[in-house]
Amino acid sequence: MKRIVSLLLALAILAGSFALPASAATTGYAAEVLRLTNAERAKDHRNALASTHSKLNAAAQKRAEEIAVKYEPPHYRPDGRSWSTVLGEYGISYRVAGENIAMGQKSPAAVVAAWMNSPGHRDNILGRKANFNYIGVGVAEKKDGTLCWVQLFLNDGTASANPGAGRAFGNGLLGWLLTVLSYITGFFTMVTAFRF
Repeated sequence: MKRIVSLLLALAILAGSFALPASAATTGYAAEVLRLTNAERAKDHRNALASTHSKLNAAAQKRAEEIAVKYEPPHYRPDGRSWSTVLGEYGISYRVAGENIAMGQKSPAAVVAAWMNSPGHRDNILGRKANFNYIGVGVAEKKDGTLCWVQLFLNDGTASANPGAGRAFGNGLLGWLLTVLSYITGFFTMVTAFRF
């Protein structure tokens, strides 16, 4: 009897640490996060991010499920490895990548607004410090109903110059130099992973 009770207790504890699988609602939420993200990029005169990278979407969903299990420390996986290791697990090649994560927002509009109000997250969305050309979005729900959100961004080496990147400083050599300097200094303030 003690063994059965112990086994049931262990199973209950284990079951409480897993995220619920993606539902139709969370899948719809991911599509809306993508739409809102690209709307923010359009306001900043930037190209829309492509969501056609199926492996990136799967990796983002995996990360959302992981943060539903263990959120702290942010940008690390439950086993302690960096978030970017999920890209290798899905066979994703990249030159530069970034991650936005959040927990607790109740809607796509709320999470995108929260990210846009945070300088580092905003820079990832707008591609101000890295020329991302793909996005993957994942949404998972914890057993208590809390939503966990992930955006994975990457540049796979095929992105051309980002439209609008130099507009803040104008055209010409001085504008180009100031834009390059802003990118260089910005790289030190953003959570990114580099692979050469």
